[in-house]
Amino acid sequence: MTQNMGFKRILLATDGSGQADSAVEAAIELAVLSSARVRVAHVWNLEVHHRHGIWDVEMRSEAEQLVQKTVERFTAAGVLAESEILRADNRHVAAAIALSARQFEPDLVVVGSRGLSDLQSIFRHSVGHQIVAALDCPVLVVRQRRPEESGPVRRILVAIAGGGDVTPAVRAAVAAGLGRDSQVLVAHVAQDIFGAQGFAYVESDDEIAKTVGEAVNRLKEEGITADSIVLPSGPVARTVASLASSWAADLIVVGSNRLGDLTGLVLGSVSHALISAAEVPVLIAARAKS
Repeated sequence: MTQNMGFKRILLATDGSGQADSAVEAAIELAVLSSARVRVAHVWNLEVHHRHGIWDVEMRSEAEQLVQKTVERFTAAGVLAESEILRADNRHVAAAIALSARQFEPDLVVVGSRGLSDLQSIFRHSVGHQIVAALDCPVLVVRQRRPEESGPVRRILVAIAGGGDVTPAVRAAVAAGLGRDSQVLVAHVAQDIFGAQGFAYVESDDEIAKTVGEAVNRLKEEGITADSIVLPSGPVARTVASLASSWAADLIVVGSNRLGDLTGLVLGSVSHALISAAEVPVLIAARAKS
């Protein structure tokens, strides 16, 4: 197993909601796994916003209490954690978290997600989507989960597109499953891409086999049990989410396609759509270097 592959610096962005609580649990599990240092960040502002089913204004003392309680949860689990309260209005929550991330330089950012549809998330300014678009490091987006759905990550579905996805996706999968008896399924959805003027690109069997084979071999080199599956052409996010459900995946790792919110809706950004479609946490790998 490659040394130091775990997540060593984790930034958790929390707002005290149910989905944020699930994100805290996921961050604790990963932090314990790799003895990570954690920063708990919360954006506080004086604007009226929807909280706990009512329209309310958060007081500074409430923000401090929320962050402190979250830090105490990490401390109780034996994790070194610190707190940070950020100040921003409702339109700049994601920007404030992204700035904190650039200063802290984490190798993983963890956020909660309401699981809104793509269109809803755009008009409701989904923080999770905006953070994914703004940062280069891996981002784990966690949907609110029932207690019976929680548990250790044993089955990891790695969804890859082209060869550029392989390295960051494998690194993210290894870091997420470090030190566990994890099983990985590498999935590739065959793609037929049609241009505006009728030009078509169809992946060859050789290209697909090379991409999938490289990912499986790298995982096996890290001591991780890995299999692969090639799925027929279709809506990628929906196909991957369906496979994750039928295979009983605990986590989806997806390559680093990080288009902005509006561009993602128009061009079908897989990572963007998966955040909305998947029922399990989605780990978007580090942005591939050009």
